[in-house]
Amino acid sequence: MARFKYMGEPPRPGTVKAYGPCKTIKIPKKNGTVEVIDAPNQETGFPIGEDIGVDIEDERSLRVLRGDVRFQEIV
Repeated sequence: MARFKYMGEPPRPGTVKAYGPCKTIKIPKKNGTVEVIDAPNQETGFPIGEDIGVDIEDERSLRVLRGDVRFQEIV
């Protein structure tokens, strides 16, 4: 079991000048389904640098989140 915090979108020079708020996170699971996590406040999205508020236990979900630069595991 692990928890993650949202670190914001990485800079992509030349493609996007400003990102909107991240309101939903979709995480694939080992059984082929997708876990959908909605932000607590849909207007402002997930706060950057704060816990996404879900315990992740699925093997594939852990691997995906650990490899995504938008998330950091909380130790």
